[in-house]
Amino acid sequence: MEELSGEEKKPWAPVAEMVRERSKEGKIVSQKELLKELAAQGSKAHRAETAEAELFRKAFEENEDLKELRDQDEEAWLYSSKWMSEAYAKALVRRRGDPLLLMAETIRENSLKYPRPIPLHLFQDLPFEMTEEEIESCLGKMKNLEGYEDIAQTTTSIGTVFLYSKAHLDPDHAAMLAEWLDVGQFNNP
Repeated sequence: MEELSGEEKKPWAPVAEMVRERSKEGKIVSQKELLKELAAQGSKAHRAETAEAELFRKAFEENEDLKELRDQDEEAWLYSSKWMSEAYAKALVRRRGDPLLLMAETIRENSLKYPRPIPLHLFQDLPFEMTEEEIESCLGKMKNLEGYEDIAQTTTSIGTVFLYSKAHLDPDHAAMLAEWLDVGQFNNP
């Protein structure tokens, strides 16, 4: 009888491998997608008699870098902290939902956690990849929708627009931080 390697003995090893591979590519993967891929590859992890919940539980126990986030529909999304930060993974999860909520939650999180305003053009970059038109549309809608009254903007001396949450940053403080981030730090050695 052929001796199985350590990884072959662990039916959950392909779970960790696939989550890490996706994270390296800058992507998150849902549990549903992961199970489909394992089945398509004929993986022993999928064929094992271990229940799906047990498969994921073991994978998370054995691999501290595997993390899970839930979207607004409570769907589980997985990533590896070896290859992706929690903030980036959260942005990827939020991107799958309402773009207004994506922008607002990102702005609020930065205003509260760091505290700092963020440049408007940030939403054009990865992981957001929104067009100028989408960004402007969202900002226009936020001005008229209940629940977004805290989202505000300030413009630096060189014309860069920054966004912040009035619930977490005072307007004068947000303006000063934006000026420092956009102009001051580059003019001071």
